[in-house]
Amino acid sequence: MFKRFNKLTESEFTALAGTDKFAHMISNKFVTDDFDICEWLYDNALGQYCVIKDMGNQWIIYFESKEDIARIHAHLDTPLAEAPPVNTINIQEEFK
Repeated sequence: MFKRFNKLTESEFTALAGTDKFAHMISNKFVTDDFDICEWLYDNALGQYCVIKDMGNQWIIYFESKEDIARIHAHLDTPLAEAPPVNTINIQEEFK
């Protein structure tokens, strides 16, 4: 067998600290108590991801690809929550 392997080890993920990729993956951070999701990713992830065991029976998953997040929601048949629209921006003037 020879195939692409998208799962990052914890040390590989930590080595990315300070990079744009690390910041991007931190912004795509999810938690699950369903280890089947971690196993599904092992065979089906399109982008790189990292799974870190959290307290108890939880796993934190950091994703490179938002498409993988959408594919998990589709696999679980759960709707993908959309962010609420931004109606106004309140910027205070600091230099009056």
